[in-house]
Amino acid sequence: MLRETFIGRNPSHFIYNKFVEAFILSEVFLWSAWNFVTPIFGIFVVNNIKGGDIQIAAFAYSTYLIVRLVMEIIIGGYLNEKTDYQKLTITSLGIIILSLGYVGFSFTSSISFLFLFYVVLGIGMGLATPAKNSLFSTHLDKHKETTEWGIYDGITLLGIALATALGGFIAGIYGFKPLFLLAFVINSIGVIPYLMILRRKAFPLPTPLREEPEQ
Repeated sequence: MLRETFIGRNPSHFIYNKFVEAFILSEVFLWSAWNFVTPIFGIFVVNNIKGGDIQIAAFAYSTYLIVRLVMEIIIGGYLNEKTDYQKLTITSLGIIILSLGYVGFSFTSSISFLFLFYVVLGIGMGLATPAKNSLFSTHLDKHKETTEWGIYDGITLLGIALATALGGFIAGIYGFKPLFLLAFVINSIGVIPYLMILRRKAFPLPTPLREEPEQ
């Protein structure tokens, strides 16, 4: 069954839509960056934050979730009648803000800044999530929805698995600052697929003129 379904077929057989391709590619980078950090973030708080402990780490993460919740409710309502171009813009802005949060963590050594940059993460993820999920769900190829969801989950989970293991290795050998900076770089790459679509929408390639046949 697997042989009949997958072997010998080009990627274009499974995904036709540029929005779907951009979403999946971006999500791999976004969630890989997130899982460089999140599974071992409690260790960072205990070892690198003055006065930090497991409770502080948990409260900080709860703060992120609350901020993200509020942002998603607000942005979700705002985007209902918006165009794809506006959704792409909001998604890109959210990913950029998320990247800034990783940079902030790399220089954080106090509880107040720990909470501050978790708020930044909440704002970034809260902005990006409703917009990008809306783009993905509305541009799924008809009769290929389950295949495209499966490809999204499979590729993203593979990236998460590799990032989690690599994140632990980097933090153990080089420390958390290089880890956060690498998360910043990886997450920032995730905005490129959306920016490419934005560029094509803002500056579409001219349609070549067709020469009329001579009479």
